[in-house]
Amino acid sequence: MLIRGRDVAMIFADIRLPGAMDGIDLAREVRLRWPFLPVILTSGHPRDDQLPPGVDFMPKPWQLLNLLVAAKQALACL
Repeated sequence: MLIRGRDVAMIFADIRLPGAMDGIDLAREVRLRWPFLPVILTSGHPRDDQLPPGVDFMPKPWQLLNLLVAAKQALACL
């Protein structure tokens, strides 16, 4: 992202990520550094964390068409 950030149009990530940073942490960092970059988080588990402002959520299982619609809506808000 720091080197080729212009090539990224949207972030779509699971809330549960391996490593030190989970999807919520990733969304917060993206919102701080690139406030206009759309972020959609997904999970198959109940959501108990508050999402950062401007971050959308799609529960699993999701259909590809629903993801494409959500991506189009997120990109239209730019």
